[in-house]
Order: sequence, then C-alpha cells, then structure tokens
Amino acid sequence: MKNIKKIILIIIIIFVTFCIFKVIKKEHTVKYKIDKYSIKEHFYISNDHYYDLIIKDKKNTYIYTLNIDLNKNKKIIKNIEEFKSNELTCIVSTYKKNDEKGVYCNLGKQQVSINYLLNTNNSDFKKINKKLKKYNLKFPKENNTKKYYKNLIIYQKNIPNDNLYFIWNYKGVYVIGNNKVSYKKFLDYDLYDNVMDCVVSDYYVLFDNSSVNGIENVYYYDINKDKVTSFKLKQKLTKDSYINGVVEDLIYVTDRKQKKEYTVSIKDKTIEEIDNDQTKYLVYDNYKKKELSKSDYFMNDVFFDNNLIVDKKVTNSKELKKEYNYYYFIEENKLYKALDTVKSEKILLAELDNIKDWLVKDREVILLVDDTIYSYTEQYGLRKILIANELNYNYENIYEMWKK
Repeated sequence: MKNIKKIILIIIIIFVTFCIFKVIKKEHTVKYKIDKYSIKEHFYISNDHYYDLIIKDKKNTYIYTLNIDLNKNKKIIKNIEEFKSNELTCIVSTYKKNDEKGVYCNLGKQQVSINYLLNTNNSDFKKINKKLKKYNLKFPKENNTKKYYKNLIIYQKNIPNDNLYFIWNYKGVYVIGNNKVSYKKFLDYDLYDNVMDCVVSDYYVLFDNSSVNGIENVYYYDINKDKVTSFKLKQKLTKDSYINGVVEDLIYVTDRKQKKEYTVSIKDKTIEEIDNDQTKYLVYDNYKKKELSKSDYFMNDVFFDNNLIVDKKVTNSKELKKEYNYYYFIEENKLYKALDTVKSEKILLAELDNIKDWLVKDREVILLVDDTIYSYTEQYGLRKILIANELNYNYENIYEMWKK
C-alpha cells in the first residue's frame, strides 16, 4: 500500500512539474532543417506570445511572425511545400498541433506580402493560387462600401472590430468604428494648430493649448462611457509643451520653457513632475526605459512612439521607425519592414502614391495619402479606412487610432 502511495505521489509530482514547466517556459531560439530548408525559430515571451521564423534555401529567404497559440513548443513547423511560376516562388508552411497554414512569397529576390501580389494583380500568383485551393486558404479582401457622415467618407466594413479611428475637427473629434460613427464636441472655439492629443488606455485625450497663458485644461473622451469629460491640471504647463508619448497608461509631457518633464494620468486626473532634479530625464526607446542628460534631452524634441531613427544597415531612407522587433520604412512610396536580426532582408508590404504621413501602432501601419487614411496589417492587408477633405490641408497631429 505504501509503495502504491509513493508511486501515485511521484506521478503527481512529475505531472505538476511538467505543468509548471509548460507555463513558465522562457524564450527560445532553435535551428532545424526540413528537406532543403534551414529554419531559425525564435519564440518570444510577451503580452501575446509569438514566433519569428526565418526559412532559407539556396535561393530564397522567407521571414515572418506567427501569432498563433502553439503552447510555446519548439520546432513548430511540420511541413513546407513550394510552388513556382516564373520569377515568383511561394512556400506554404504547416504547423504541428495547429491546422493554420501560411503562404510566403519571393518575387525575384525580394520577399513580398500576399497583399502586394493581390493588389498588383500579379499573374504568376494567380497561377500559383489555383494550386493552393487544396489548402482552403482565405486571403484578405478590401470592401469599398462607403458610408457618408458629415464631411467624411468612411469604409466602415474595412475597420476591424477592435479598432477606433479619431479625426480632430477644430472643436471636437470624429469617432469612427466598424459599427459606430459619431462626433464629440470638446471646445466652444476652434483649435487649429499644434494640436496636443493622444490615445491612452480607453481615452482619446486633448490638452487645450489655445490660451497664451498656458495649458491648464485637459479634455478626454471615454470610449467605454461614450462621454467627454475634462479636468484642470494642478500644475499649469506653458504653451511651449509637447507630448513625448504614452507608456503604461501614463502620458509623458515635456515643458520646453520650464525644462521639466511630467506624467499625466487620465484615470486619476493628476499631473506629476518626474523627480529628476533637472539633471536626468526619462525616455523610452522602443518601450525600453533610458535616461538622458539635460543637454541631450533638450537638444531635440524626444518622442517615445516609433520616432524616426537612422540605421544604414536597414535603409538609407529617413523614413525609418521601429516597433518591437521590426523596422518599418518607406522607399519611393513603398512600405517595407525588416526583422532586427536580419536587417538586410527587407519585405515589401504595400505600395501607394504620395505617402505624406504614417504611424505604426501595435503592428498596424496607418498611412496618409492626400485626403485618405489607409491601414496595413498582416491579417487584413492594405485597406482604405476613410476620406476627409481637410487632410489635404491639415494633417499633423489630428488623426489617431485606438485598439482594444
């Protein structure tokens, strides 16, 4: 009887240990081969676990991020099948313990997104796509159904369920989602230039910098309550202030004139000066906390969210931004990305004429072309979101995006 109890106890210990190991398993990098392909797989521990995969043969390299639940397993690829037509080569990856399949293509020596091939009506992809029918794959499609609201044209069916877009309209903001469109008034007077706004947590926030006496009033739209509220800052900011960015539900604001850095909490309706003795200032570089000296901090305005950076190993373009482990950049109106561990291998995502402004937020790229806002994601491809005539004339700091 005692032996049986010991055996049962050992089994329980082994089972609990296994479960704990599965839960706390850390990041990993593994290399392995399937047929002619060499695979490098890196698993990240983050808010949403994901894999970076680099697949190579003698001619082509395929790089992509996989956001599916594979229980943190290693060597997740089960099989790779190749399809070719002239200069286009595509592979289909299938995964262990998951029925999802991915298609990745190289046009010549350039990796391109499926969205790019679809938008350019690539004839070779049409041929390959016929062979892919056995996989029952679904590619993103743009829906050009229009909804008219005041001065906006909205492609509402192209907006994901979890997204809202905001357009400032001098006295208030348009709130645009896939099942709602509304206008929320903030002010009784027009606010045109140098709009200080941002999105934090579940709020669209506006700092009223219209007064020459400084910034005292903060207005915010509560997404959950569908309501506009305001409060006064206990510490008034000078008009010569700007928003650095948002980190962990706090808005970082710098007052250039007073040479001070603050955090503002919308939830608590508070403003706090960062206790730096005016010698060290906090910055966040790609979500990593750093400190700068006073002279370095005030040499140029410091922005936390995908500020333009320089890395000649990625591109000579000045339009280079980084989020998480990817660089995003624009060359000749083409949108690219590159993995930070393989900087030389750029991936062509989309092409649009006359891109004049763009943002990167949570792996989504927002592109402004003339009076039109587009969105690019790996899941949905390139989609037209809305048209606002005012964007032809004034577009700096007047559009924002929120994701649940």
